Amino acid sequence: MILEPPEKEGSAVMRVFIGIGLGIALFSIPQTHAEPLPLVCELTSEEVPSIKVLLTERTYVSLKGVLVQDGKTLGTFQTGQSNGYGSVWWSFEDGTNEKSGTSVLFKDDQHWNPHRRIPRPSETNRVLFVGFAPALWYWGDPSTPGYYRENRDLIKSSAGFWSISDRCLGGRIVRG
Repeated sequence: MILEPPEKEGSAVMRVFIGIGLGIALFSIPQTHAEPLPLVCELTSEEVPSIKVLLTERTYVSLKGVLVQDGKTLGTFQTGQSNGYGSVWWSFEDGTNEKSGTSVLFKDDQHWNPHRRIPRPSETNRVLFVGFAPALWYWGDPSTPGYYRENRDLIKSSAGFWSISDRCLGGRIVRG
C-alpha cells in the first residue's frame, strides 16, 4: 500500500481547473501557427534565377514562405520533413488549388540520403521539387485552366534544380 500525503483543502479542485485551463490552451493554438525566421531562407531556380522561393516563417511542421516570379508573389510555398525523419516534402497553394510532392536534397551533385552519413543535411545546397512541374502544368483552377501552363519560365524552373542560399542549412537557418 502506498501512502500519500493528505491533500490540502481545495488542491484537488485546483488541479481540475489547471487541467481544464491547459486543455483549452492546447486546443486553442492554431495548427498553422508560424514564427518569423531571423533571416530569409532563399531558394533560387537555377533555370530562371528571377523565380525564387522565400521562406520566412517556421510552423510546427515546415518552413513557410512564398513563390515569387519577377517580384510578384504567385502563392504560398512550404517545405518540411514528415515526423522530423520521414520524407522531405514541398507544397504550393495559390488560393484556388493546392499541390504537394517530394523534395530531393543534394550537396552539389551528391544526393542526400537520411540513411547515410555523408552528405549531412546541413551541407545540402540544392533541391529538386519532384512533381512540381506536372502539378503546375495540370493546375486545376476552373476559372483559368492552364493558367501556369502558359508560364514557360515557371514550368521550366519548377522542373529543375533550385539553389539553397548560404543562410539555410538543410532547412535550418544560420543564426545571426
